[in-house]
This record gives sequence, C-alpha cells and structure tokens, in this order.
Amino acid sequence: MRIMRPALALVLAGVLSATAACGDDGSGKQGDTTGAKLTMFAFSSSPAEDAVLRKAIDDYNKQGRNTVDLKVLPEYDTALTTALAGGQPPDVFYLNDNKLPDLGKSGALEPTGDQVDNPGDFYDTLKQSFTYQGTYYCAPKDFSTLQLVYNTADFEAAGLKPPTTWEELATTAKALTKPGHPGLVLAPEFYRWGAFFAQAGAWPTDDGVTKMTMDTQPMRDALQYLTDNHKAGSFGTPAAVGAGWGGEAFGKGLTSMTVEGNWIVGAMKNDFPNIKYGVAELPAGPKGKGTMSFSVCYGVAKASKSKAAAVDLVKFLTSPDEQLTITKEFPVMPSRKSLADKWLTDKPELKAFVAGGDYAKKSVFVPGFSTVIDTFNDGIQGLAKGNKSVDDVVSSTQKAGGSVLG
Repeated sequence: MRIMRPALALVLAGVLSATAACGDDGSGKQGDTTGAKLTMFAFSSSPAEDAVLRKAIDDYNKQGRNTVDLKVLPEYDTALTTALAGGQPPDVFYLNDNKLPDLGKSGALEPTGDQVDNPGDFYDTLKQSFTYQGTYYCAPKDFSTLQLVYNTADFEAAGLKPPTTWEELATTAKALTKPGHPGLVLAPEFYRWGAFFAQAGAWPTDDGVTKMTMDTQPMRDALQYLTDNHKAGSFGTPAAVGAGWGGEAFGKGLTSMTVEGNWIVGAMKNDFPNIKYGVAELPAGPKGKGTMSFSVCYGVAKASKSKAAAVDLVKFLTSPDEQLTITKEFPVMPSRKSLADKWLTDKPELKAFVAGGDYAKKSVFVPGFSTVIDTFNDGIQGLAKGNKSVDDVVSSTQKAGGSVLG
C-alpha cells in the first residue's frame, strides 16, 4: 500500500539550522543544470517497481547532463529524516503528501512545483496536497484514489449491480451478508471513512484548516450511516473477519466488497489471481460523489548544492513520456490529467480510480494534526465496535483539533 503515515514528532528539530549551515543563498538557482552528481532517495512497493524506477534513472544518466545515484531504501522514513536533520539530504526524494506540511514548515524543501513543464496539467487536488501556506513545493509523481471494489461472481449470483447511492450500498451489503461474511469490509480509520464524509459534504476542518468543523449535521449523518451499517452486520472491519486490511479480506472471500485504492490491483494479481472483480466509483452520498486522493511528490532539498540539476531531473521524471512509462506497469496513476486516457488504454477496468481524480479530497492537514487523526481513528474504531456514540466521537475530535488549531 502507498498510504504512509510516518511519525514526525522528531522531524527535524535541526533541519533549519542544518539547512542554513550549508550556505544556501535561498535563490534556488545554485549550480548549473549539467555536470552535477545527484543523490535521490526513493521507496518501492515491489522488485518490479524498483526495476522500472532504476531504468528511468539509467535513461536519465545516459543523457549525459548529470549523474544520479539512486538509493531505494527499505527503512525510508528513518533514512530521510536522518539525512535531513544531519544537513546532508538527498538532492531529490520521494515525499508523501501527508508529510508535506511538516517539511514545508521546517524549511527543508525548495519550492519547485511550478518549475516543471506545464505545471497546470497536474490535478488540482494533488497540487493542493503539496502546497503549504500558499507555496506549491513539489510536483506529484503519481496518485491513487479510493473506490468500491466488488466480487463480480458474488454480484452475478445475487443478481446485483454496483450500488450508486448510500441507500443502494446499504441494501446491497445486506443482500451479500452471511455469517462471518459482511457484505462490505473497510478499515475503521479516517483514511477510508473520510470518503463517506466527503460524500455527505462534511470534513473535520474548514478548507483552510484553520478551524474544526466536526460538529455539523452532515458529519453526524455520515458517522451515523456507517455506524448503523456496522451495527446491522452489513459492514465489517478487516480485523473482525481475521484479515489485516480490506484487500486481504476481499481476496480471501471474507467479503464481497471493499473500499480501497488502486494499490489493491497489484495485491490481487500477486496474492489472489483467481478472484474476478470489478471497480466502481463509490456510491454518491447526500452531497454527491466523494473520495480521497493519496500521492507522492519529487521533493528537492533546500540544502542541495545542485538545485538546478535536481529540478532538471524532476522535469525529466514528470515529463509526459516518462511518467506514462513509469506508471504503465503499475496501478498508480499519472498525475498529469492529459495522460489519463492513454494510461487507461490497456486497463479500462480501472477507469473509476482515474475518475476520482476530478473530485477527490486531499488527505493533508497541518503540522501536528496527526494527533487529531489518531483521536478520530480511536473514535471510528469505537463506532465500528459499537462501544462509542457519534456524539462522543464528534466531541472528542473537535476538542483534540481545537488544541492543535487554536
């Protein structure tokens, strides 16, 4: 899975001082675009993805402008945090969207988002995910959205079609439920339930993340809808059916539907190749369609001594041809809107994931907000288990957020 939520409490008390110690003039123009020796940090979900990235870097190196030393790291967050805090960061590095606010605040990033070719071609939600206090820091390399994944054999046997509304989802889940087999399994956490909040026109904060907005009727309606269906047994959690995540529950036949991102495609291919499934856009709620997006960008270190060359590398990796090549063999989607149709040419069954890019909510808040999400997740788990009330969750999350946002 590509959703990474690294702990950032330690991040970089020394980043600002380490950055300053490198003699950066703040111009972002240090160095030529050629002849540099760059270091790039990355992570990978599989050996196949690792190979594709290494080929992309090899192709760049063969152009003769600069030389890139690519390091694909298993303990990625620890390595990146250590390098940034130590004042010797990689020139270019993968950066998860939910980590952006902390690094933006710390001063560790050089703003390069608008320096790539045709920056307006990227999905607006993704650009917002990598913007902190009005500064667009880095170009997104790809993205994922949440949608409804369903077992086609189970649907055919029951004479069902993919649901398009909340009411239809509830009745469909009920029809597919049997002992030990809830019709829908989804993880009890904000990063899954949040799609339903968006569909209800609710969100934990206002758009500017300046105040909490938990105590609203749309939020209560969304929480109550999910709670009621869990109480009825039609919705379930992965743990309740003995699975680690929704994809495992789905692949093992412990449910007929799940809410997951396009990372599930690789898991199904590798672990459950015999399961036939379809992907549909999540059912619309009271305020229409809604989902969440998750992304990674190419960050450039403020302390890099070869920023111009680093930007040259990012331009190469985010170019239409290269981005299409990198994402062609994987379910992650190109972050350029213009590539959607080409990407779908040999994978039309994934159209719903791409469609979500037009209306997805970013899952990024502000530095320190992870503690609020932790409180919210604790409440969501209580709702799924039936030992907390909607009022409890609204109140506790509103209070936790108030202590962070002021």
